[in-house]
Amino acid sequence: MERITHFAINNSRATILILVLVIFFGINAFVTMPSQEDPEVTIREAQVSVYFPGMPTDQIENLIARPLEKKIKQIPEVQSIETTVKTGEVLVKPKIYDRYFELDSIWQDLRNKMDDIKNDLPEGSVGPIVNDDLGRVSVVTLAMTGDDFTMKEMREIALHLQDQIGAVDSVSKVDVMGVQQERIYLDVNATRLAHYGFSFKELAQELINQNIILPGGSINADGRIIVIEPSGNFQSVEEIKNLQVRAPDSEQVVYLQDIVDVRRSYVEPSERAAFFNDQPTVILAVSMVPHYNIEHFGQEITAKVNALQNTLPFGVALNYVTYQPALVTKSVSAAVNNLYQTIAVVLGVVILFLGFRTGLIVGAIVPLTILLSFIIMAIWGIDLQRMSIAAIIIALGLLVDNGIVIAEDTRSRMDMGMNKKEAAIKAAGSLGIPLLTSSLTTILAFMPLMLAEDVSSEYLRSLSQVIITTLLSSWFLSMFATPALCYWFLSERKHKEDNSNLLSYQSRSYLVYRRLLEALLRFRFRFIVVIIVAMVMSLQSFATIPKQMMPYSDRNQFLVYIDMPSGTHINETIKVTRRLTFWLSDPEENPHVENNVAYMGYGGPRFFLTLPPPQIRIVM
Repeated sequence: MERITHFAINNSRATILILVLVIFFGINAFVTMPSQEDPEVTIREAQVSVYFPGMPTDQIENLIARPLEKKIKQIPEVQSIETTVKTGEVLVKPKIYDRYFELDSIWQDLRNKMDDIKNDLPEGSVGPIVNDDLGRVSVVTLAMTGDDFTMKEMREIALHLQDQIGAVDSVSKVDVMGVQQERIYLDVNATRLAHYGFSFKELAQELINQNIILPGGSINADGRIIVIEPSGNFQSVEEIKNLQVRAPDSEQVVYLQDIVDVRRSYVEPSERAAFFNDQPTVILAVSMVPHYNIEHFGQEITAKVNALQNTLPFGVALNYVTYQPALVTKSVSAAVNNLYQTIAVVLGVVILFLGFRTGLIVGAIVPLTILLSFIIMAIWGIDLQRMSIAAIIIALGLLVDNGIVIAEDTRSRMDMGMNKKEAAIKAAGSLGIPLLTSSLTTILAFMPLMLAEDVSSEYLRSLSQVIITTLLSSWFLSMFATPALCYWFLSERKHKEDNSNLLSYQSRSYLVYRRLLEALLRFRFRFIVVIIVAMVMSLQSFATIPKQMMPYSDRNQFLVYIDMPSGTHINETIKVTRRLTFWLSDPEENPHVENNVAYMGYGGPRFFLTLPPPQIRIVM
């Protein structure tokens, strides 16, 4: 240990350069470090959906749900399976054991097995559709409204915005939600169908045969490739109406519009309706690339949205439904302010009790340790979030001890007549191993948070990592910087051969402390009994303390779930929900509500890490 201190003192220029680099790169790491509200947690769930219109729940369960479950159970990493069966659809949610962190191969295995079972499901089934992207968080959600625009026009504008926003480098994905899909409907007239001798199956097959969308191949003409592009696919409703079909068992050719009524309309009822402030809306859910500074992301998205707003047709408006950067910045700023206050308190206490000069030397280790920790955190890939900041606050009371011990021992050796250089080197040499052992003991106490194989460990891992970083940084700087600072700035006192150093044992505080110890030693057995009783009572009191893994959220957002009785039509759900959104949008009834958004038939985007993954429904 003396080698570290010896190098720092004998190479003052190199020492100063190293400390300046720690300050510079530490501040740079802090400013550029990705920030988020909470640590990233791997979502170990997926959703497998199958849709069969009109099939009763008992048949859905026996013919679709059970075969899916049996196939998924063949995956050894699957811990549990949750299945929801409704009329015409089934939703299977497999959950992976917490000890698995690399999920790509597991989800690929799930897709392969779902492809294998597809042919065993009843004919007409849609799916299985696998969705393993449940952990994606929409950092910004935008609501696009336009009273005088059709849903088709809104969809085209939304797709344009999706392309423009998705082109931003920091954007990972943009999902469009709330769009009411369009369909071509063929209203069959049974009388006309029977008159011409058609069956519905024959008519549908005729449409499939003429609506050619596959490539027609190519021809090699003297070394030149000529691509054959079939022109039989339908481009408009009129083309479908004017489709000529041959009547069975006759030479008669009739137009399709003479047999069925062809119309273009929206899907009724809407499976993915969304309303913003009680107005129909299209939602754009914007996700951020991993490990990006969310504050910078918010600035980039805001600038992009403002630019796009000026290009939209008159009457189309973009509104922010959720905006995570502001909430995350507020949360991180509050944690950083707590850190600043803690640093100020520690420095004040150190200066008060150790004296001004010694206190400044010890206090200098605190910001240096934190800045060195920021550098290591950036290298280790630890983001700035509530857990990592909390770890620094926890470690502050521990990391300052190393500097105090070295500085005080150096001061004591100097008071006994040792020169500054020798005192600093001897103090570091004699206390280096004990301080390292003490730091490692504390580090080992927090190691289970990092090594445990569960979700809570994944959430709290950065707490353990930062404590390891700060304590080891503190130990290194107490061996490197503290002795050098003591050598440079502590003044040597004239050593006296008398016993004047014993005067400190006659101070009032020492005498009070001595009397207290003597009293406890006289009644030591009673004191031990009191301590044991207090310990037992404290252990028993744990049962009365409310237990909660994580604190309640202090967000200014509320979630309201509306569950209607089984079998309720989606239009009735929309009707009930809009009564609530109308009331929430009334400024007289709810003057404090800034905005509200409602999603019908699905969970909407996942805009918060701890929000349960939305249930994805299939839209036909």
